[in-house]
Amino acid sequence: MMRLAANTLKELRLGWRSYYFLLVVGVAIAYFLLVTFLIPEDLTVSPDVVVLNEMEEGSQVMENLFGGDMESDKLLLAKDRDDLEKTMNRRFNSVGIVLKGSIREPGFELVFQGHESQDIRELLRLSILQRTGALRSEEGYNIEYLEDRKPVDEAIPFNKSFLPVLLMSEAVMLGMFLVFAMIFGEKSEETIKAYSITPGRIWEYLGAKVIVLAILGVLFTLILTPMVVGIGPRYGELLLIVVVGSTLSTSIALIFASFYNNLSQSLVPMLGLSLVFGLPMISFFIPGFSPWYLRILPTYTILFALKGAVFPGSIQVGISSLWLIALEGAIAFTIAVLVYGQRVRKN
Repeated sequence: MMRLAANTLKELRLGWRSYYFLLVVGVAIAYFLLVTFLIPEDLTVSPDVVVLNEMEEGSQVMENLFGGDMESDKLLLAKDRDDLEKTMNRRFNSVGIVLKGSIREPGFELVFQGHESQDIRELLRLSILQRTGALRSEEGYNIEYLEDRKPVDEAIPFNKSFLPVLLMSEAVMLGMFLVFAMIFGEKSEETIKAYSITPGRIWEYLGAKVIVLAILGVLFTLILTPMVVGIGPRYGELLLIVVVGSTLSTSIALIFASFYNNLSQSLVPMLGLSLVFGLPMISFFIPGFSPWYLRILPTYTILFALKGAVFPGSIQVGISSLWLIALEGAIAFTIAVLVYGQRVRKN
C-alpha cells in the first residue's frame, strides 16, 4: 500500500505539471457557461392564440377556455376579423379562435396558418370542446404503469438536463482520453520497463493512474454540479457513481492503450470506444428508445444513475445497480494488469 500511495503522489505531481487539473477546472467552467448562457432553459414552442370574441356572455366562455392563461403573453385578443388576420400574419406560429353563438349554444371557428397537420388541428378542436364542457366522458378509465416509477415533482429545465451527460462525458469518460496520453508518454520513455525491475508491482503502477483519474473526475463533479444545480443533488451517491464509472472507463482504456505505441495509432479505436460508450445518450434524450443493446452498455446504467443522483425523484437507475459496474471495473483492471505484465515479460 505504501508503494501504491507513493505512485499516486507521483502521478498527482505529474498531472499537476501536465496541467491536467487546470484542464479539468477550465472545462468545468466552460460547460457551466455553456449550460447557463447558450443552451435555452425551455424548448417548448407553444403557438400564440389569437381570440376574436363575437359571443354573447363571451367572458365566461373565455374563462372556461383559458383560465389562468388569460394574462399570458401567448393569448392575444383581436378587435375584429381584420385585426385577427393581421395579427396572425405577423406571427407565423399562431392559431385563431373565433367565439360565436351564446353560452348555451356556443360555436367556434378555428383559423389556421395552413402548415399545421391534421392531427394538431383535431387535438385543438377536442381541447376546446373539453374545456367548454361540450365534450365529456361518461365512462371511467384506468391507468396502468408498466414500471414503478417515481413522479417528477418539478420539470427539469432543458439546459440543466444536460448535466448528467456532461458528468459522464468528462468525470467518467475523461479517464479514457487522459490515460492514453499518460501511457504513450511513458512508453516513449520506457518508464514501465524501468519500473518492472523495481520491487513495485504492476497493479500498483496502474492503480495509481486509476486513482488519480478518479480524483480528477471528482474534482470536475464538485466544480460543475454546484454551479449548475446548487445543493439539491445527493452528492455522496453522485461521487460514488463517478468513482465507479471512472474506474471502469480508465481500466478499459488501459487495456486498449497497451496494444498501441503512440496516439496516432490508437486514434480510431479510441474514438470508436468513446462513440460506443456514448450511445446511451440517445436513450437519455429519447426516453422511449432504449433497446437491449443500449441497456447492456455500462454507461447506460451510469448515465441514468447520475440523473437520479443529480435530480432526486426523476426516472433513474437505482444505486444498487452499480455493483455490476464495480464488478466490471474490477475485472477490467485485472485484465489490464495481466496484459501489461505479459508485455513487460515479452520485452
